[in-house]
Amino acid sequence: MSTTPEHRFYEMTKKAVESHYVNLGCSVDFEITGFPPLKGVPEKYLKQEFLQRYKRVLPTPDIIGWVTPGWSSTKERKLVVVEFKMEPVFRDVFQAKGYDELFDADSTLLVSQYPLYDNSRKTFEFLSQNPKLTRTKNGSSWVVFKFLTKTPQGKPLLAQLGTDIGVLPYAAPWEP
Repeated sequence: MSTTPEHRFYEMTKKAVESHYVNLGCSVDFEITGFPPLKGVPEKYLKQEFLQRYKRVLPTPDIIGWVTPGWSSTKERKLVVVEFKMEPVFRDVFQAKGYDELFDADSTLLVSQYPLYDNSRKTFEFLSQNPKLTRTKNGSSWVVFKFLTKTPQGKPLLAQLGTDIGVLPYAAPWEP
C-alpha cells in the first residue's frame, strides 16, 4: 500500500481527464474538489436544486466537471465525476458508484496509478465475474476504470486497461 498522499496526483489526474475529453472534441470545465479537505463541490456542478441546499454536508469526489461534446447537435453538458485511488480496492468501486448516484453524473471515472489488474487481482477477478457491480442508475451507466500514466514527453494521460478487463467498460455510454 502506498503512503504517498492521493491529493498529490489530483492535478495530474485533472489534466489527463481534461486532455482525454478535449481529444474527443469536447470542451471541458473541471475542478479539483477533494483537496483541501472540506472544500466542497461548487454549486455550478450540482444538477439537483435540493443538493445545493445541503452542499456543506455532501461527500466530495476528488474531481468534478462539465464536458460538452463537440459532436453533439444539442451541445448538452455532461457531468463527469472522477475519483482517484493510488491502489483501488473493492470498496473504492462503491465509493465511485455512490458519487455517480448522488451527483447524477453522466460518467464516473475511477482512476488509479496502475491498472486495476495490477493493483488488486482479487478485486479484478471478482468484478470480471460480476460486471453488473460496476453499473449505476439501474444499469444505464457504469463506473469506468482508467489508469494514470504519462507520454514519453511527460504529458499526463488516461490509459485504458487494455485487454486485461474485457468485460468492464472503457468509455462513458455517451462517448463516441
